[in-house]
Amino acid sequence: MPAPYSVGARLRIIGECHGQTTVNVLHFGSHDIVNDPSALNTLLLQLAEAMAECIVTVLLPAVTSDWRFVRTEAQSIHPNLSDPVVSTGVPENVGELSPVSASFLSSLVHVHTGIDGRKGRGRIFLPPPGETETQNSLIDGPTLVLLAAFLACVATKFMGADPDTSWHFGVLSEKDLAAVGGSFNTAFREAISLNPKAEISLMSSRKVGRGV
Repeated sequence: MPAPYSVGARLRIIGECHGQTTVNVLHFGSHDIVNDPSALNTLLLQLAEAMAECIVTVLLPAVTSDWRFVRTEAQSIHPNLSDPVVSTGVPENVGELSPVSASFLSSLVHVHTGIDGRKGRGRIFLPPPGETETQNSLIDGPTLVLLAAFLACVATKFMGADPDTSWHFGVLSEKDLAAVGGSFNTAFREAISLNPKAEISLMSSRKVGRGV
């Protein structure tokens, strides 16, 4: 269902690569009505745990063994800001592919909402595969299949008319959110497709090797 959303949330996927923290920030909307902080925490925990399940069961086989999943944090940003609700990984939650040479490499996913222009598109920078799974800066076919399986898990839980959870994944336009009269409901668009890129990408927030 489209807007209005009763709750808007920010989800942070936090991991480690070569001793550096990696953070992915995703946005979600829910139509569930919450009447008290306890119900909100339950709803946010559903989001954090559902994404953590996709990461542990489907993403780890698609990424380098140098990356470790630490936790997911779900936080309400609409209609009010809440404390984060956390789903924590275990030390054994590491990738299953070969080592990677640089901490700032990543796998890139394009997010489309069906709305033209930059406001209707987003990007997700996932941990990269290892050196063995790449050649000439391209991810090999079997690894792309593994990435697609993770994206299918995300789609099942958070996309379409009847997702498995109460949450809908999408793109939040910071420009529309900050505009006069802007709100989560005017700035959030639900995703309709997730498309992995074959080319290895960069995540500039990872400092080692980036001259910082």
